[in-house]
Amino acid sequence: MPKRLMIVLCVVALAIAACHSDSSTTPTPSFSPVSTSPNPKITAAAVLVTINGSPKPKIPVLESTPQSTASPRPGKTFETLLTNKKGKAKFTGLKPAKTYCWVALLPKGKSFECADWEVWQTTLITLGT
Repeated sequence: MPKRLMIVLCVVALAIAACHSDSSTTPTPSFSPVSTSPNPKITAAAVLVTINGSPKPKIPVLESTPQSTASPRPGKTFETLLTNKKGKAKFTGLKPAKTYCWVALLPKGKSFECADWEVWQTTLITLGT
């Protein structure tokens, strides 16, 4: 194909593409800020315990508050629940602004997490392997 014909075809293709292009701009997604304060109506946290990814019933889960504000380690246990047949335990009566810790006593060790209200009020706490 001669060089001039190829150049003309490229220019025509660009012109057609320009005519058919969408001139509207895509709006920038807006950021929805997460609440900066705890929801006083949410006073329960759900904990799921798994072993090798499978939910496990009848696993003791201990609840406490952290040892100190600087420590992400569980403190003295004040409630213990067993997981149900779906591997879940629901802790109620929590104070919305507090940080809580949960420890699952697994057959071969422990698994724990300490979480502030931003976590326990909005997500399922998952412990185990």
